[in-house]
Amino acid sequence: MITTHHRIHLPFLLALATPLLAQRVAEVEPNNTVAQAQIITAGTQITANLQAGEQDWFTFTLAAAAEIHLQTSGNFAVNPSVNTAVLLYDATGATRLAWDDGARSSHSDVGCNLQPGTYTCLVVGATGTIAGDYGLDFLVYPAATIQTVESAEPNHSPMTGGTPTPITLGDAITGDLSSPTDVDWFTFAITGQSVVQAICYDDGGVPQLDNTRLSFYQETSPGVWAAFGTSSTLATSHRSFLLAHPTTLAAGNYAIEVSAGAAAAGTAPLNYTKTGAYGLRTRLIALPATNTVGEAPEPNNSTTTAAFFNVGDAALGNCSGQNEGDWYGFAVNGPTTLVAITADAPGSPTPITDTTIRLLDVFGNFITSASSGGASSHARLITTIPQAGLYFLEVQGGLFAATGDYILYTGSVDPMFVPASFRAEPPSTNACPGSNALRPALVVASGEVPQLGSTFVVRLHNTLPNAVAIPFFGFSRDFANGGLLPLPYDMTQNGAPGCFLRVDPLTSILLVTDGAGIGYFEALVPTFLGLRGLPLFTQSLQLDMPLNTAGFSMSNDARMLVGDRGY
Repeated sequence: MITTHHRIHLPFLLALATPLLAQRVAEVEPNNTVAQAQIITAGTQITANLQAGEQDWFTFTLAAAAEIHLQTSGNFAVNPSVNTAVLLYDATGATRLAWDDGARSSHSDVGCNLQPGTYTCLVVGATGTIAGDYGLDFLVYPAATIQTVESAEPNHSPMTGGTPTPITLGDAITGDLSSPTDVDWFTFAITGQSVVQAICYDDGGVPQLDNTRLSFYQETSPGVWAAFGTSSTLATSHRSFLLAHPTTLAAGNYAIEVSAGAAAAGTAPLNYTKTGAYGLRTRLIALPATNTVGEAPEPNNSTTTAAFFNVGDAALGNCSGQNEGDWYGFAVNGPTTLVAITADAPGSPTPITDTTIRLLDVFGNFITSASSGGASSHARLITTIPQAGLYFLEVQGGLFAATGDYILYTGSVDPMFVPASFRAEPPSTNACPGSNALRPALVVASGEVPQLGSTFVVRLHNTLPNAVAIPFFGFSRDFANGGLLPLPYDMTQNGAPGCFLRVDPLTSILLVTDGAGIGYFEALVPTFLGLRGLPLFTQSLQLDMPLNTAGFSMSNDARMLVGDRGY
């Protein structure tokens, strides 16, 4: 049998010490009216079903101000993604406060800040013919901390008589659009080469603005403002995530404009009024070039030959063609939004005209990349690294024959959010068949991720009926036993040919499957920001005495990343 050692870290204990507190409960019918609404509590996941044209009502009470999320997820049926809409109402069910249809693909997420009180929630099919099983998670976070509230109206463009609200980038901001034609401006100054981020998220109050557009403006001369970059709006949500500008920003005065988006009006209750409260999160990512390092001697395209720098430094290098790449190593100590941008090397007579930047992990494995395009011939990589560690940036010519000199600018900031994720390896190549000739498999419902404050559920299936299974968890699938045992480990010598240990088994739980060979394990993920970006790995061992001399089979393995955004 597999034995575990005792090198367990406190955040891991916090995440795994609560499975018995998980709140996965069944929907109680009838709940078709406000009077029949089912009571739910923080951390609850409701397993529910919609009939065509049916309404499911739920109710909850907050003792203190909080940011809440009501999120739907899918199921394990042939149709795994039931297309839902979620609506938030006051206690009477008469006044709509917020709603969402499609923020999580076919699933929904209502997120907003609420004052103490009682509220009701309605789940319906996005159309009258939608039917099937779904999950509803009720998440409760501390109320958003707001640094800036929009100033008195009129606060639109100064070119049309408005007085914009001044902000400091990094602030969380709230405001309100009183009509679909209302426009709010927020101005700020930049003192050096930088990148700016802004999103409309869930920090505002209610009634919530149900469709938002964000736009950038720049003061091109005193009193004259011009739009630049691309506006950001989603056709199916109150949020906006894509506000961007094509090049780095130089010192100067800038503005963010909030206006109503262009979503179709829709049909009540799934209709857009384009009025209400909103919240913005902002970031300034400076590219200070604190120090400048040179590329390491060639060849410098590996983890052992790379040059190293601190994020915020710049690097000078040369690409000699044939996709020759230069590697630069750096470390981050937690979830980090990274910016890496190449430009013409200052004073170089032979600047490169086309570049690509790739982000690699500590082992040199590819994570993501950015190539040249838009208003610049150089690459511009902006990405959130969810966990602490050592990473590498590679700069190479965007074209095979591209040559010349470049400078690489870098900067970083605390992320506005960290997306949670779950990725299971394919059982067809990753699990060993049991005596029933099936490969035990770990899966989740569509949209199910380990988000802070949620009840996270994993299903084990394809096992023997009424069998004992031992799901286990660890921080690594590279090494086990304190780093002494490389993974994956072939279990043939343990009497289980064809089976592999793929996860460091730091701790485990006991599970008994049902008559169909299916079992579930679940945990209430604590609302603790220190868990953001925590990677966990899981695999399951199933007792199967007829299979081999060891008497067990092994499932596929899966990687989980704890986050504070579920999509």
